[in-house]
Amino acid sequence: MRITIKDIAKRFNVHHSTVSRALKDDPRIKAETRDKIQRYAVENGYQLNINALKLRGKVRNSIALIVPNVNHRFFSNIINHLTNLAYKHNFLLSIYQSNENLEMEKSILDKIIQQGIDGVIVSVSDKTKSGNHFLELKKRNIPIVFFDRVLFDVDASRVTTKNSEVFHLLVNHFVAKNHKRIAHVSGPDHITVFHDRNLCYQNAIAAHQLKYKKQIIVMDDFNEKAGEEAAKELFSFEEKPDALISTSFFLTMGIIKYLNTNNINIPNEVMVAGFGDRLFHSILHSSLISIEQPEEEMANTAFQLLMDLMTALDTGSSDCYKEVVLANTLLCE
Repeated sequence: MRITIKDIAKRFNVHHSTVSRALKDDPRIKAETRDKIQRYAVENGYQLNINALKLRGKVRNSIALIVPNVNHRFFSNIINHLTNLAYKHNFLLSIYQSNENLEMEKSILDKIIQQGIDGVIVSVSDKTKSGNHFLELKKRNIPIVFFDRVLFDVDASRVTTKNSEVFHLLVNHFVAKNHKRIAHVSGPDHITVFHDRNLCYQNAIAAHQLKYKKQIIVMDDFNEKAGEEAAKELFSFEEKPDALISTSFFLTMGIIKYLNTNNINIPNEVMVAGFGDRLFHSILHSSLISIEQPEEEMANTAFQLLMDLMTALDTGSSDCYKEVVLANTLLCE
């Protein structure tokens, strides 16, 4: 039989409000009393009725995470870190995948509203060009934190990474190795993270006064075939690249496959750098250069920004939207 707060109160001959405060770690309750009540509650299977508290507006403990693709290692790592954070802080985390589909992303937001989710952390799909559908969350005071792929037409906090420094370091590294025909395989400009990387590539090439500049923009899904096709196009030109920068692990897989199939030596003929962690890149090729994103720091920052927004709602404080830009790390051979 499920015990209630009143049962616990009767057991310790205290008011039920005392039990309620003790179960919430209220500092007004003596530590000894609090520990006894909490221990008894655990031993007897007491469960806090979260739904009832939510209906009374007493607790915010549910958050949603929306990612474009769970198969992408970057997003799967973000899921892992946020799952641990949610567990540590007693939050319920619902994970959704938009599958790079705008209509699915809109449908997910409808479900989030229906389920009474308290806050949202999201990286948008590659089809998302406007944040109009996120305004429904704002109307219902559901705070939003964007990360990696962000939107700027919605009032929200954002977590991104700084690409300018790492691109300059990378191009400088290529030039030092006498590789000056540097190509870039990336995504479309309407996605903020790719727009930034595309711009940083162009700026780095200009800063080093290099004459060769070629970008392949992949408009479809990032997969091995797309990477292979991008490499094929680059090497179809009379002037071929001697260095490649790839914006995605899956594109890098395709690029490596094309180079291996056509007996193009890495790194002597072509140096290759890609976004993604060193461990997985070393499986593709020992000489691959990695641009690592601060995944754990990004997850921690996004979570804390959402907690700040939710606290502001609870206390009636003014909105505290923040922009946080984190640093990428270049790992050369």
